[in-house]
Amino acid sequence: MGGPMKTADIVGGLIGMLIGVFIFWQSSTMPTDVVMKIGPGFFPSLLAVALFLFSAVLVVNALRGRSKGELQPLRLSDKGLQRGLMMLAAAVSFVAVLEPLGFIPTSIIFLTLMVLVMGLRKPVLILCGPALITAGVWGVFEKALHLSLPAGILSSIL
Repeated sequence: MGGPMKTADIVGGLIGMLIGVFIFWQSSTMPTDVVMKIGPGFFPSLLAVALFLFSAVLVVNALRGRSKGELQPLRLSDKGLQRGLMMLAAAVSFVAVLEPLGFIPTSIIFLTLMVLVMGLRKPVLILCGPALITAGVWGVFEKALHLSLPAGILSSIL
């Protein structure tokens, strides 16, 4: 079949394609809005299609011999692996506390952790960026699209 990088790209691409198909299938079962004709499954469907397409490109490039780089053995001392594991743990934690804590506080904490993990060190951006992004996303979904996000501990305010 080829070198280890080609195999890794093919396997990774196929896994991404399967995940994209699964997410698209799951989001298609969500109800649509009577007025707007889109529902909560619209954006996950778009992301699922993008994941499928980019994964397919990865597979095609690997099959055409255009894989780049070398496959390195995983070492826990690798900073990239450490960041990836921290981001995975943060994402799992985000999902676990989203309902009880609510979208706004959970997102602000999650995004703050992400910018710190990725190495951003400008205090103004660390303090303002996650809050502004969260406010923007909340405004689009809650006010413009009329799709409810979990209010959690802020339910009496929102």
